[in-house]
Amino acid sequence: MTQETIRIVIADDHPLVRNGLKTVLHTMPGFQVVAEAENGLQLLKLIDEYKPDVALVDISMPQLNGLEALQQLNAQHPDLKLIMLTMHEEPEYILKSLSSGAQAYLLKNVEPEELQKAIITVAKGGKYYNPTIASIVINNLSKPEPDEEALTPRELEVLRLICRGMSNHQIASELFISIRTVEKHRVNVLRKMQAVNTADLVRKALERGLID
Repeated sequence: MTQETIRIVIADDHPLVRNGLKTVLHTMPGFQVVAEAENGLQLLKLIDEYKPDVALVDISMPQLNGLEALQQLNAQHPDLKLIMLTMHEEPEYILKSLSSGAQAYLLKNVEPEELQKAIITVAKGGKYYNPTIASIVINNLSKPEPDEEALTPRELEVLRLICRGMSNHQIASELFISIRTVEKHRVNVLRKMQAVNTADLVRKALERGLID
């Protein structure tokens, strides 16, 4: 990262969101949007190509969602600073994002000044949590972890379909539920199984006899 400019990649499947972010960031000195992605797979390629300093990543994206992309980016590009910028305010999404390597978690209704502050903070190597997010993190960290939290029947269905290699779109069609509902189940399954990615999830499901 140069001292003058923070190079940024935006990942969101909605063009209006990407355009709005670019417009806002363009007004802020020291920021340069170098690329934008509409899905997680494209994000991985753009990070390899442009080597940005910071990535703004949504959770709900096709092909590869933000959480899955986050895990791969954190392993492959340890110097990249990752900010989750999403509509999801549920604790499970926040905690999973932070445990997967995000340096900041912001909601899409964030004020431009706070977005600017978060980008500068993580670019300098820090972490940024506003009071609302910090409170959720503290409250959940103070709760004792159960030895092994059981999957609900629906989560077990989702787990088995994930292990069959089905995408979120395919699972949604199979179970007649929304993609966002599938994503929420996927996050819960990963958390309850204490799995870091899909491959780890399949291995643990086999070990526990949850799949054949």
